[in-house]
Amino acid sequence: MQPAPNSSNTDELRILGLISFVSILVGCAIAVFDANLWLRDESTYTNGLTYTMGAFTLQGMAYFIYKMLAQDSMDQRAIVSNMQRNMTRQMQAQQMKFAQKQMEMEIKKQEVAFAKQMENLEQDPEVQQYLALMNGENDSEAPQHKAQKKQSLNLGGDTRKRNADGTYAKKKE
Repeated sequence: MQPAPNSSNTDELRILGLISFVSILVGCAIAVFDANLWLRDESTYTNGLTYTMGAFTLQGMAYFIYKMLAQDSMDQRAIVSNMQRNMTRQMQAQQMKFAQKQMEMEIKKQEVAFAKQMENLEQDPEVQQYLALMNGENDSEAPQHKAQKKQSLNLGGDTRKRNADGTYAKKKE
């Protein structure tokens, strides 16, 4: 599994920074040696060991300063980043819980409304009569007498006789 491209770029930058820093320190050591500013002996081995110890001391001090200044800042940023990430996760979890509770309440409201509708339907006489007919039950409330035949009602219409062509016949006096 390959690391993320951003991670490898960061690693390359760190390595290049380390190489550059060591190169600067080696250049400083050569300059100090060439200018006869520090311990100089006729023996090459003694000079090599002396400047190796000096370079190691300089690198140790530089590393300590880096840790003291830069690393604390980076650690603080990492801590703040982790805190923000945790807060974001907590907010998302709270929002999800709120959404779930809201959906549960909406479902309960719909259940109550449906129950009321069913109750109203069960109490409706037309629905009861229809259900009785569908179940094949004989409803005792249905009328058992024979219908009376009556004359049709006069609703104000003209009842005069008509001619064959559809016009009204003349009134007889």
